[in-house]
Amino acid sequence: MIAMRTVAVAAVMGMFSTVACTNASPPKVKASPDLRPVSDGPPYLCDLVSEPAFRRVTGLMHLTSRWAGPQTDNGLCLAHIPGREAPLGLDWSYNDGQKVLRLQKENWEDNSPHRLPADLGSGLAVIRPTAGADPRPNFVIALFRCGKERPWISIDFAPVVRGRDAVQDMVEFMRIAEKRFGQIHKCTPKPLE
Repeated sequence: MIAMRTVAVAAVMGMFSTVACTNASPPKVKASPDLRPVSDGPPYLCDLVSEPAFRRVTGLMHLTSRWAGPQTDNGLCLAHIPGREAPLGLDWSYNDGQKVLRLQKENWEDNSPHRLPADLGSGLAVIRPTAGADPRPNFVIALFRCGKERPWISIDFAPVVRGRDAVQDMVEFMRIAEKRFGQIHKCTPKPLE
């Protein structure tokens, strides 16, 4: 009798394991990252960063941006995602551009900063080595001419998705930001002379 129960239990267990195996979910396949180059296009975060490009570069969705007060001769904007620290910060000013740029060069000289292309003015791009501790490790700043003014723009943002060139992405974000800045402030961005 015990032997028959053991056989019956084994048969039932075999059926459950067969059912469990046939109803198992297939392994999840991660989508390949989107490695297309950064391109300009609306809508914009903080008026100067293409939201579709930012989403492609960082893989982040559902962002909302907000300026910290009125923009007269400067502005500070953060883009937020619910439940986490802001993954995008943007700062601009007409004031103290040479001083700000000099200080940033001094701050980042130990982190192998990259010079920006000459057509963007004077500036640098740097990736802060923080092992995930910094929500915005990518930093780029440029000082340029726009009409009679000499504004500077800095952008810092979340890590890029695997396989992307963060420095090239920063350069392209700055290119878009300067172009948009010129459109908004009705001036033509040019390199410093």
